[in-house]
Amino acid sequence: MPYQLPPAGNPVQLSVSHNDDTFLQTVFSPYTPRFFNSGTAALAAAILASISIRGTTDPEVILPAYGCPDLISAVVYAGAKPVLVDLEANRPWMDQGQVAAAITADTVAIIAVSLCGMPERLDALRQIAVRTAVMLIEDSAQLFPGSVAEADWQGDMVVISFGRGKPVSLLGGGAVLFQDERFGRFLPDNPVASSGIGQRLAFRMKTQLYNWLIAPRLYWALQWFPILHIGETRYHQLEDIGPIDSARRRILQANVMSYMQQGLDTSVALSSMIDSLGDERIVNLPVACEVPAKHRLLRYPLLVDSAIRNRVYTRLVESGMGASKMYPGILPAISGVGAVLAGQGGFPMAERFAGQLLTLPVHAGVRRVDIQKIVAVVREICS
Repeated sequence: MPYQLPPAGNPVQLSVSHNDDTFLQTVFSPYTPRFFNSGTAALAAAILASISIRGTTDPEVILPAYGCPDLISAVVYAGAKPVLVDLEANRPWMDQGQVAAAITADTVAIIAVSLCGMPERLDALRQIAVRTAVMLIEDSAQLFPGSVAEADWQGDMVVISFGRGKPVSLLGGGAVLFQDERFGRFLPDNPVASSGIGQRLAFRMKTQLYNWLIAPRLYWALQWFPILHIGETRYHQLEDIGPIDSARRRILQANVMSYMQQGLDTSVALSSMIDSLGDERIVNLPVACEVPAKHRLLRYPLLVDSAIRNRVYTRLVESGMGASKMYPGILPAISGVGAVLAGQGGFPMAERFAGQLLTLPVHAGVRRVDIQKIVAVVREICS
C-alpha cells in the first residue's frame, strides 16, 4: 500500500478541554494575545501598529531574503516597503551587519523569522532595534514552545500562525502577542467572530477530512490532484484583517495542550542518526546553530551539498519520507513577488541556503521505522 509522510502537520483536536483559558494565559504570559483570521493578517496588524507608533509616511520593514512570501503580503498590505537583507553563511539568520546598515529614518520594524522552529538571534536583533528605535516583530509562525517553561518569546510583538501545517494548527487563524499597552491601542481590536451552526459543522467536517488525509496511507493520494497545490510556494495578496472565528478559538487551548504533550523522541533520534553519518556534505543545522536538544522544531532542517541534494530529496520522496525543499528560492525569485521587490537583489548567502536546504518531518505521525528509513536513504546516496 502506498505510504507518504506529510512534510509537516499534526492532527487538529476538535475537543474543548476547558471552559476557561487559564492554561493558555500561562503559556502566553507575560504577553497579551489578540487574535486574527490568519497568521498573515496578524503580521500585517503588527506592522500597522509599528507604523502608527513610528509615525513615518514612507514606512520600511526589514526582513530576510529567504522566507515565506506571506511576509511580503503582510508588508504590502500594511502599506510599507519590504527591505531584504542577506543571510549569514550556512545559517537561517539575517546578517546583523546588513540589518544595521539597512535601517533608515523610515524603518518601522525588523521582522525576525524563526525558520523551521529555529529561533533567530533575538538578543542581538533587539540591541539593534533599541539602538535605532524600531520595533522588533518576532515571526513565530513556525515556532511554538514545547512547554510552558520553554516559552521565551522576546519581540516587542510576537506573531503566531494557526494555519495548516503549523506547530499548533486550527487550519486558520493567527495572533499577535504584546506586552506594551501602546501596541494594544494600535492593533485592530477584533472581537471573536461568532460562528453559526452551519459554519461550525462545515469547520468540523473540514477538520475531520484534514485529519484523515494527513495519514501517511492517504496523504500520497493528494499528490495526484494538482488543483490542491500541495507543497507549492505561492504568493497571495492579503485581502483583509479580520477576527478569528469562534469555532477555532474554542479549541485553541486543547490544541496547545495536545501539542505540548507530544514527545521529542523523533527530533532527538533523527539528529543522532544524521550525526552518525559523519558526512561533511551534510550540515545538521540545529546542531550547527546550537539549538537545544529539548527545543521543539516544526521540521528538521539540513543543509545538503548542492551536488547531491536533489538526489537525496528525490529518493526520500520516492520512499514516502516527507522530505521538503521548503521555499524554491529567495523571495525575489518567487513568482508574483518580483515586481514588489524590483531593484532588490544580490543575496548570495540566501541563494546558497535555498539551494541546499532540505527538511525532514518530525511531526506526531513520524515513527521510529521512518527515521531509520530516512537515514538509510541518505546513507545510500552519500556512500
